[in-house]
Amino acid sequence: MPLSLKVPSFQDLTAYEKTVVEELRRRTFHDLTPKMQEDETIFYRFCKARDYDLEEAEIMLRKHIIWAKEIKIETFLTSYKPPEVLSKYYSHGCLCHDKEGNVVTYFDIGNLDMKGLWSSAKQSDGLKTVLLYVQKDLMEQELQNKKLGTTFTKIGYIYNLQNLSFLEAVNKKTIELFLGYYKIYLDNYPERMKYVYIINAKPYINFAFSIFKPIFSPAFLEKLKFYGSSGWKEDLLKIIDADQLPAFLGGNKTDPDGNPLCKTFVKHGQQIPESYYLNYRKKLLSCSSHLKKLSVQRSSMEEMRFEITERGSLLEWEFELKSRDIDFAVYFNSFGEESKLVKIIPKQRMDTYYGPEKNYVKCENPGIYTIVFDNSYSWVHSKEVFYRIRVRKPNE
Repeated sequence: MPLSLKVPSFQDLTAYEKTVVEELRRRTFHDLTPKMQEDETIFYRFCKARDYDLEEAEIMLRKHIIWAKEIKIETFLTSYKPPEVLSKYYSHGCLCHDKEGNVVTYFDIGNLDMKGLWSSAKQSDGLKTVLLYVQKDLMEQELQNKKLGTTFTKIGYIYNLQNLSFLEAVNKKTIELFLGYYKIYLDNYPERMKYVYIINAKPYINFAFSIFKPIFSPAFLEKLKFYGSSGWKEDLLKIIDADQLPAFLGGNKTDPDGNPLCKTFVKHGQQIPESYYLNYRKKLLSCSSHLKKLSVQRSSMEEMRFEITERGSLLEWEFELKSRDIDFAVYFNSFGEESKLVKIIPKQRMDTYYGPEKNYVKCENPGIYTIVFDNSYSWVHSKEVFYRIRVRKPNE
């Protein structure tokens, strides 16, 4: 398996590719945050991810800028704290550095307690926790680059599927999290993935993966290496020094006490105590006859527009999803200025597992207020929303 190269210098690009990268820089540099501007590879990475199609690269980068701002990605490492159950039982570990100096990350997926996980935490927290580890891996790579004087941008991944049952592999919540995570990763972390070694995969894993294979690009699929119970140790040692690779993966590295599982820096999967399980709440709004029902198809959104003529009116809403979650936002534009949208409530993921979402905004200015239920991030599931929305005038 060929090893990846460092980020190319301008001398490694064609004249056309150089022109595209420089033009993307000119168009978007001042729209980046100061932190983003420090990343000298950002324009190259987004151009390469779109095969140096300038228009497509600009669209992708501008979407990333919006996403990064909404999720507050630059402070994510300090601002987001996973629920205790995920901090303790989500299996992950920054293993080592490969022979080139890239960070290698490990996930013990096969021993992860899927039932316990989905009984103990919201899917939105599961997704945020995975993103938190991505940010930690990138920070570790930055430290390694400073140490070695390199400019590596890519992370290597090892997914261990040992003991993963068929039922766990086809679990709807697991699949939805997997697809949601990779959509976010491929859209916002281009040229960050060096390789993915998927080890101890049973035959039904290939069958399950074949269902989703068409939605991934050939460039992404080329980075996936599937192995059964043999062959992967030898191949890992081709790219990782034996003294760097943990003993349980075929290397020589152990804990100080000689434990080959390297538990001092690798979190292995284990059963989640039922004391962490959340209490299931019966859905109430879906049984109410005076609420309306809205179906939001997969990869789509629905908008509701309200014309507010009296300053100080209240736009109130209450909604509940039959299952899963959805993105919710509220926008405003003045009459006759449809193109000038102002965010009143930025897009945020809503999960009504614990209870219906109830809130309101005070309409300080007359105009059109638009409520958006956005399911564009879900490639698999449509969402059913039971809702009640009304406008309360100032004198009511």
